[in-house]
Amino acid sequence: MVQTKSKRDAVASDTAGGGGGISLGKGAWDCDRNVEIPPEAEAEVFEEIATMDLPFEGIPTIPPRRDMDHMAFFCEGCRYRVTAYPDWTAAKVKQALWDGGIQRSNKPASKRNTPGLQRWEDLTLMYACQRMDNDKQLREYHVPPGCGCLIAIETAKLFTKPPPDSAYWN
Repeated sequence: MVQTKSKRDAVASDTAGGGGGISLGKGAWDCDRNVEIPPEAEAEVFEEIATMDLPFEGIPTIPPRRDMDHMAFFCEGCRYRVTAYPDWTAAKVKQALWDGGIQRSNKPASKRNTPGLQRWEDLTLMYACQRMDNDKQLREYHVPPGCGCLIAIETAKLFTKPPPDSAYWN
């Protein structure tokens, strides 16, 4: 694993490729800096390294998060890290995600059955299965500081049926 002096160094490394395609279940993106987070630095950046600080029956565990300034959103199989706070409105967070490059999650036009993300208003944010209204603060949905399990999804996908040959129908 890559050891860095700070999380900022981890996301700003020269090893980050940044513009390649995203495959499901892989990849992370720093929206504050608009750069890829290299796979070898993800565990450190997202505070997922087990330690013996709070062991369970002698087994290392992931300690409580310390980074309360960033939240993580999953979109199209990629994690997007962005500065966000519970007192921000959903619209403000969407704009921060958009400015940070979340539109890179769009599939090529020939491979999608929705219009794709064209502007920040095309995003829907979700937490605990609740869709967030643009004018409401994240705290109204009980989103904790530093939350790492939020969803950002293209709004059209919530209202578009999958194609007839999709595995969805199996």
